Formats: sequence, structure tokens, C-alpha cells
Amino acid sequence: MNNEGLAINGIRKAFGGFQALQDVSVHIPKGKFTCLLGPSGCGKTTLLRIIAGLEQTDSGTVMLDGRNITMQPSAKRNFGIVFQSYALFPNLTVSENVGYGLKGKQPKRQIEERVQEMLELVGLAAVRDRYPAQLSGGQQQRVALARAIALSPDILLLDEPLSALDAKVRVMLREQLCELQERLGITTVMVTHDQEEALTMADQIVVMDHGRIVQIGTPQDVYDKPNTPFVADFIGAINFLPAGTMKWMEASPNDVLAIRPEHIQIYEKQGMPGELNNGGISGFVQHVEFRGAFYRVSLLLANEFGSNTDINVTVDLSAQMANRFNWSRNSLLHLHLPEERMLHYPSQAPGAQRSTG
Repeated sequence: MNNEGLAINGIRKAFGGFQALQDVSVHIPKGKFTCLLGPSGCGKTTLLRIIAGLEQTDSGTVMLDGRNITMQPSAKRNFGIVFQSYALFPNLTVSENVGYGLKGKQPKRQIEERVQEMLELVGLAAVRDRYPAQLSGGQQQRVALARAIALSPDILLLDEPLSALDAKVRVMLREQLCELQERLGITTVMVTHDQEEALTMADQIVVMDHGRIVQIGTPQDVYDKPNTPFVADFIGAINFLPAGTMKWMEASPNDVLAIRPEHIQIYEKQGMPGELNNGGISGFVQHVEFRGAFYRVSLLLANEFGSNTDINVTVDLSAQMANRFNWSRNSLLHLHLPEERMLHYPSQAPGAQRSTG
């Protein structure tokens, strides 16, 4: 067994009668970027705080490179932590904030050199003498990041570090953070509820729900092969369809079938690839949204008699493809749902049978 990295084994944590974590186990590979992803209240922040030593477990262990650190105080774990709120000292300059944790641990000259190195690393050397109030939100977050990595931590813990920033700054910092993590090779664990952040940043995604881990995998695996309807619904847009809708597929009547909007193909005429008995079905246009790089089309499926059903399906098409079709309300279009792209969930699997957009 590989002892390198962080091993979380059988963690349980309750607050009064609320079970925040229920038998959570996961291996976080050394030098990789792992995202703890899930909705609010799923337990991801509690797990991060237990990893950091800021919260004690009720049972289970936290192992670092084969060493049991479960009861080790937070101050002795050599973990860097970056919070959503930045937590900078308002009365200290940028350079003083970055060097704060090094005071008394190194000679003054070495601290100055380390601070300068960190500020250059995050592109803030030019504002080293400013105070936090004189910086933008993105700059403040980079100061907090520089302060965390100045101590050469074994693990970097990030608690929704980008959620307070506006969209453009968030995208920019995502790229910078990934580049920095890869360059330094720091084992990184980030809490987020933002699926796009997890998909674009992580080497490994740990999806959580109601205090449990429901799936662990690479971003592509979690997106392409979600193992429950919850994961499929939480990560990306998805169409849920009753099994009876797809008569050409082998499925029990109560099973749930699902397919991503971008995997559905549209044709104006019947007889194109995907006849009714081989992946084809028809639908009436209800709504079209322009989303920049693509259009999202909402349709109501038609039954075998050509009437509307109450089953809604969304389809994503490139702008180039979308220009070929008539999008007037209630115009009839023919859809091809490739069987190899369909996700199949047996009836005992929990999850809502609905369409998301």
C-alpha cells in the first residue's frame, strides 16, 4: 500500500444530533490537487477542518505519509491554510503579512529573501509596502496564498478561496493557482461547491453529500461516468428520462436514464441517423437561450401520436450548428440520443427524475 500523501480513514463527526461526517475514507495523493466538492452542508468544510487539526474527530484517523497525525495540534502539522475571507492583518503591509509566520523561525535577512521570493511568485512584488485595504480582492487572496506557502507546508488547504471574487478575477486566479501548485508540487486540498472550479482545477474530485463520499475520480471520470443520479445532477447539466421513453434500450420501467445536453443530436427531418426505434425521438421547441459559445434549447418530447408529453429535454448546440434550425416555438425537431452516451441508473438508485439546465 502507498503510504505517501494524506490518508483519511473512517472519519466520523457529529455536532449534537447532527451527523456531519459518516465513515469518510479517502486517499489524497502526494503532490496532486484534490477538490472536495458538494452542496452546502454536505460536510466538506468539516472534513477540511479535521485535516487541518482545527476540529477533532469522533472516530477515525488522519495519516500523513504513513504517520498518524489525528491528535496532533494544528500548529504542529505544517499545513498552510487559505480561507475565503483572506484573514489578513489590516495593520500590516503586504510584505509583513507574508512574513508573519516566519518571525522567530529564521534570521531577518532570510525572512526578507523568502518574502520577496513569495511575492514575486504570486506577482505582487510591486505592492509589497501597501496595506490590505489598498488592494483588490484578487490581490488580497494572492497575499493570503503567499503567506500560506511561505512556510513550505506539507499540505496546502484552501477553503473556498475564490468564491468572494468576481467571475473574471476568479478565472484568472484559478489558472494562477493551478500553475503555482504544479510548479511547487504541493499536495493541495480545496473545498468548493463550484463544479466548474473542481472540473478545471483538480487532479482528483471527491464528491460529498450528506456527510458521505459518493464518488472519487478524475474530473473526466466524474463528469462522464457519474455513479449516482445525484452526482450526474450536481456536476454539469443533465437530462433525466423515464426508462420507458427509450423503448430501444433494455431497462426496467422504474429505472432512470440520463444524458448530457451536449450529447444529444438534432435533425429537422425524420429518417436521419437515429430512427424512432434506434436512438431517435421527437420534440417541440419551447425555449432557446443564447449562452455565448453555444445555444441551450429546451424541448417537450412528443409521444408516438405526435402530441406533447410533460418530459422536458435540454440540448446544447454550437452557434454554427444552431443557425441551421427553425427555433420558433412548437416547431418539431428530431433528436438522436446515442445509446453509448446514455447513463443508466437502476430503480433502487436514489435521485430525482428531472431535467436540469
